[in-house]
Amino acid sequence: MKSTAYANAAANASTGAGANTSAGVSPGVGANATAGSNSGSSIVATLPVGLGFANAGGASGASLSIPAPFANRIVLVDDMRIAGTTHVRGIDDLVAGLADEQELTFEREPGNLHDTWAIRVLANGKRLGYVPCDQNEILARLMDGGKRVGATVTHHEKVGNWNKIHMEVYLDD
Repeated sequence: MKSTAYANAAANASTGAGANTSAGVSPGVGANATAGSNSGSSIVATLPVGLGFANAGGASGASLSIPAPFANRIVLVDDMRIAGTTHVRGIDDLVAGLADEQELTFEREPGNLHDTWAIRVLANGKRLGYVPCDQNEILARLMDGGKRVGATVTHHEKVGNWNKIHMEVYLDD
């Protein structure tokens, strides 16, 4: 099974319709350049199976998928506090188990009666609180659009009865 990759070859358009060329293509990889009088030129490179490219749906000519190691972590907010920690039962025990740079997960709560953009902040599957309502709309829209948004603990402290937990919010793109 073969997958195909397309590259623009407008500079090589003078070869004529149906002509074969090997411009920029390594040995063992076929290339066909076609030029029509009313259309632009393109090089179609046929890549043999086994080069690490995944073929979507197993069909020839499908798009290539890029594995997750190429993902970029983009810091959206470098210091955000977690809201609502005083309303969480057993928060002292949860905070005692937190480590700096611990990964936190976000979970949308669109049915929240107080805030339709509500995002729960979880540590090890347990709720610590929420993303503050003055900062959650854009993050909620990103999450609703299928983006992975998360956070890491930067530091925490106890101020009176309040557990003040700070996090760095990021987007994995």
